[in-house]
Amino acid sequence: MNASHIKQYTKAESSPRIIPLGADQRLLLLQKLQGHLDIKVLFEVYARQLEKHIDIGRIIWEHDDISNIIRRGEQHTFRQTFSIKFNRQPLGVLQYSTPYKLDRDEISLLHTYHKLLAGPLNNAVEYTRVKNMALLDGLTGLHNRTSFDQDLKHAVAVCERENIGLVMVMFDMDNFKQVNDTYGHLDGDKVLRRFSLLVREAVRGSDRCYRLGGDEFAVILQPASQTSVKRVTTRVKQLVAHDHLLSSHQISASVGFSEYRQGDNNLSLYERADQSMYRQKRAR
Repeated sequence: MNASHIKQYTKAESSPRIIPLGADQRLLLLQKLQGHLDIKVLFEVYARQLEKHIDIGRIIWEHDDISNIIRRGEQHTFRQTFSIKFNRQPLGVLQYSTPYKLDRDEISLLHTYHKLLAGPLNNAVEYTRVKNMALLDGLTGLHNRTSFDQDLKHAVAVCERENIGLVMVMFDMDNFKQVNDTYGHLDGDKVLRRFSLLVREAVRGSDRCYRLGGDEFAVILQPASQTSVKRVTTRVKQLVAHDHLLSSHQISASVGFSEYRQGDNNLSLYERADQSMYRQKRAR
């Protein structure tokens, strides 16, 4: 390589790979980010815009101890992590995987992007939080009846498209009315919260638990089989039997379940599980 080539190479290396965003570009980017309350959609827009300036393989957003892959690209050697805040409110961290080490101008551009992202991201996070609260039972923290109806419809739709198992399990607490009548609703609430914790402990992390109302609970298992049902129901009964609070109140659980059949809908699945549970309850 001769001197002129070395000089050109050095100049290219020392020149910035990008130029800062102008005021009009920043305004346009902000307009594209604003209005998206779905976090996934917001980050899709963000990633598309950022890729115009920086070669990025993968982007990961970590928030509330959960890692979310924003862009599923190649995992490169170079990684850099940035904290995101809005009015001093932490919004997690963004990690970028790139095929080269980011230079000063690219890092400066990322800071600009982060400032423009922070407001819309804060709105999306708050919207998601409020939306999730509307789908949770206030006493136990389990998903509520509205969430159950939505999720069961979705689970049935998945079964119609894919050959995977679906089982709906229902639990009804025996002797719960006696607790309320004898000790009052505060003790009854403690029993409900404890039972809900045991149900959650008995299932896989991917399975969802619900309080349908009163002392009635449900679990949606997918993928699932009758083996899955036996494991969960046995585990719940064992946990309840060995729990000091519940056993002191003579609490046990009646169980019913239904397995998805071709042609089922969410209502037929629920009715079979409900009937199965009350047959067991009447047999006690």
